[in-house]
Amino acid sequence: MEATAIAGWSEFFIAAAGAAGALAGLVFVTLSINLARIIALPGVSGRAAETIVLLAGTLGGTLVALVPHRSPQQLATALLVVTIPTWLAPIIIQARSIVRHAYHRPWLAVLRAMLHQIAALPGVIASLALWGLVPGGIAWFAFGVIASMLVAMFNAWVLLVEILR
Repeated sequence: MEATAIAGWSEFFIAAAGAAGALAGLVFVTLSINLARIIALPGVSGRAAETIVLLAGTLGGTLVALVPHRSPQQLATALLVVTIPTWLAPIIIQARSIVRHAYHRPWLAVLRAMLHQIAALPGVIASLALWGLVPGGIAWFAFGVIASMLVAMFNAWVLLVEILR
């Protein structure tokens, strides 16, 4: 595989898979610590679900990228299987939160949606790039991996600390 789609990227994806798995575990601990409060506040359980989806998508995508002997097109297809649900599920969760008026301030809904798009959409774009439809190749996915972890850490902070204010 090193000679094809992820040449030079395997160490990055190994590190990212480990980090995503560790962060997912920490988010589950965070959820268990504040579970009653997370369930009680409107929209917060959706944010918790989005965080888990982002980290699961990151973990799944990085592991898919590490499967050997895949052509760019095979990797693109496998990544789409992971990245499309990772991108769509939080959109649905956020739309439900908007319909239920779970946001006290409209700009919070916009911020949350923008952060999610910055984190999840690059994975979908990476698949298109691996098919040769857009430039950038696997670098799109690497950007999405980093952004997903940063957004997940931000969400974890909200779930652990900010909801107690």
